[in-house]
Amino acid sequence: MNALREAAPTSTLTQRMLGPGDLDAIDTLHHLAIGPLVRPEVVKPENRSYFESILSGRGLVIGLYDGPLLAAYGILQHDHAPKDGPHKMLGLDPALSVGRLAGASVHPAYRGRGLQRVLIAARVDAAPADMVLFSTAAPVNTPSWASLLSEGFPIYDIQLFFGGYARYVMVRDFTTFDPQETLLVDPLDTVRQKELFAEGLHGYARCRTDSGAAGVLYARPRKA
Repeated sequence: MNALREAAPTSTLTQRMLGPGDLDAIDTLHHLAIGPLVRPEVVKPENRSYFESILSGRGLVIGLYDGPLLAAYGILQHDHAPKDGPHKMLGLDPALSVGRLAGASVHPAYRGRGLQRVLIAARVDAAPADMVLFSTAAPVNTPSWASLLSEGFPIYDIQLFFGGYARYVMVRDFTTFDPQETLLVDPLDTVRQKELFAEGLHGYARCRTDSGAAGVLYARPRKA
């Protein structure tokens, strides 16, 4: 199969859980997706040993296949290294089960078909009902944070990860927001967003600015 041929419709792709035998395909797709010029300010490059650890029990990986070709995958990690422990960062009881949507890659020939959102929804469905789910996304990576917002992961903070790169902290907590009082903010305006977090506002939707650039709508959570 020519991997760069015109991609098949999403409905023709086969979804399945991946296992150790898919390690080569995952590693190959990851490096193809991030390209030769690695930009850690946009996406964290992973090494083969990380994927191997997830497939060996630290999480699960859901793949979308077009015949023999792995078109996309998404990781749900539930076993976290101490330095990456999310409970303190999220202000959660250490006894709670926490899962991180830790990474996803889409083959270049299959972009623009909503596969990021398909994989987010698939991982949400695969997680235990009592698991708190969160993810991170670079403010400069609009497709990533916009997909997470659309699948119910509002923005709660901006923190530095992976050696000092800014990432949104996004938590699926079923919060709803009041659309009558919103603020449209440039995702690269960290100072303003930090002010809004301190005031109790969170990012909940993508919107266009007057210039046509991607912006984040902020609002207060609705009172229960």
